[in-house]
Amino acid sequence: MASTTRHIILGTAGHIDHGKTELVKALTGVDTDRLREEKERGISIELGFTRLDLPDGDSLGIVDVPGHERFVKTMLAGAAGVDLVLLVVASDEGVMPQTREHMDIIDLLGVKAGVIALTKSDLAEPEEIELAREDVETLVEETVLEGAPIVPVSSVTRDGIPELLGVLEELARGVEERTAGGPARLPIDRIFTLEGHGTVVTGTLWSGHVSPGDHLEVYPVGKPVRIRSVHVHDEPVERAAAGQRTALGLHGIGKDELERGNTVGTPEVLHPTHMIDARLRLVSGIKPMKNRTRVHLHVATAEVLARVVLLESEELGPAQNALVQLRLEEPLVAEKGDLFVIRSYSPMHTIGGGRVIDPAPARHKRMKDDVIDSLEVLEVGGSEDVLLKVIGDGGTGGVRAKELPGLVDADVAGDVERLVAQGAVRKTAGRYVTRERWTELGESIHSELTEFARRAPLEWGMSAEELRGKLGRGFDRALMDAALAELCDAGEVSRRKDLVRWGSAEVKLTPPQQKLAELIERFLDEDDVSPPSLADLREDVRHEFEGTLKDDQFDALIKLLSDEGRIVKVTSTLFFHPATIERVRGIIEKHFEGESQLGVPVFKELVGVTRKSAIPLLEYFDREGTTLRQGDVRVRGRGRS
Repeated sequence: MASTTRHIILGTAGHIDHGKTELVKALTGVDTDRLREEKERGISIELGFTRLDLPDGDSLGIVDVPGHERFVKTMLAGAAGVDLVLLVVASDEGVMPQTREHMDIIDLLGVKAGVIALTKSDLAEPEEIELAREDVETLVEETVLEGAPIVPVSSVTRDGIPELLGVLEELARGVEERTAGGPARLPIDRIFTLEGHGTVVTGTLWSGHVSPGDHLEVYPVGKPVRIRSVHVHDEPVERAAAGQRTALGLHGIGKDELERGNTVGTPEVLHPTHMIDARLRLVSGIKPMKNRTRVHLHVATAEVLARVVLLESEELGPAQNALVQLRLEEPLVAEKGDLFVIRSYSPMHTIGGGRVIDPAPARHKRMKDDVIDSLEVLEVGGSEDVLLKVIGDGGTGGVRAKELPGLVDADVAGDVERLVAQGAVRKTAGRYVTRERWTELGESIHSELTEFARRAPLEWGMSAEELRGKLGRGFDRALMDAALAELCDAGEVSRRKDLVRWGSAEVKLTPPQQKLAELIERFLDEDDVSPPSLADLREDVRHEFEGTLKDDQFDALIKLLSDEGRIVKVTSTLFFHPATIERVRGIIEKHFEGESQLGVPVFKELVGVTRKSAIPLLEYFDREGTTLRQGDVRVRGRGRS
């Protein structure tokens, strides 16, 4: 007996009316056809689900798929994520068209093992069963099912059922257990409402785990949801893990807001995308594919229309493979390593499939050696090579740490930390940035700040927010601040509140500019609590300045002196000497030593100012935190901001 129950998904496949659903019923006692139309027509239309508990303790979650050619996209949704396949072929009919297409899909989706059941053995002669066996053996040549067990069975007499169960038990032992680590990811294959649970979605949990109360996200719509309940095979559980057929009761979203193909997963980690880089392989016996062929793309349970951009050639022949970029007409969720299937646009039939190399690429130009080389590194390179490529592709903005598991098809924690220890990668502000990209970021900051200083030599510096915009749309603020902090420590950058400049904090003034600055400071005398307005100050300075004084020159110098703290901006038209401001602040603080309130009349009397200066000064000290306005009076503030 196994010490713990493992969770394995078994999917059926095969032509319509070959007995898939009856065989599942014979194995489990459950009829997976639940719709009235299915009962009336005697065919499966929707996906059916049940569980088979094996004698050794393993549990098989069974996904029963429809066999009719009209429902292949439903079959594809069910086949996504299966570990084992039960290919069903009727003994009295042998291989049929949908048997072949289902076999192509099984092979393209990378199902690792399976068993072939020759059903209806009670209706076939021994010679027919032998012909069916030979037919199947020919079909599965050079596929994942080549050499797979072939078991004649009858769902009516139960002949062969014990043998089939034994084969399934043996196959299950060889299935590698899925990891419960990483982000939660459940591609939705069914949606309904249930009294007491609200909106319910079902699917195979591809990775991670989920519990009631978890806050997740519905992709690609970006809608946050909370998990109200978790069921596995109709039983409530406190935790569902990767590999289990799972039903989630969702709070925060209605049934009409969801559709098959959406994914429920860990917030802000999975990758809704309009483009995918991939290795595409075509099936045998089809016409060559031209560049930009329009296809139906199936990833997990989603189906969207896409164009196949051939990156290496003008066409791709049957049974050949090549690097491609899939450009999608609608977004879907894909992660590196995901397998996919493509079907022709019209009429629809399966023509190929492959594996995702990059789920969030840039748009590539065709026939470019550097593009091909880069994709080959991502596809087959060692983990550290791939990490450096992926993180480097993130540019100077890097890659968020929590995104890496989806971008790199491996457990990357140890490898990325080794790269950090080696100095090849930096971990900063929750992001990984390669050493080369970090150097580029410093060079970009230098370039932007020196260009700003050239354009505006009398401005102390550029605002950090403006700099962030120059570095790239949506550039991460924390990452930029980390880079600036390092440059400040190295003496390369100076920072004053929200302003940054390259080099020292001192702005070098020309002799005429220095003379002008001294005039401005003299007219804003430190003993003057009623300084001139900005317009009057300009005229006073112009009267004494030896030379032509332009308004923009004067305004730029006023801003510089204010940024440097040599004068204090109280309003846009009123400036004070800093010594005056500190003297008035001292008067206010001394007043509050004996009084709890300060009114405008008292302030005017204490400082010796008119109401014209009193109100702007009090509002300035409100902003600074020295005072706090309460109605018509001020009280002591909480300190300078």
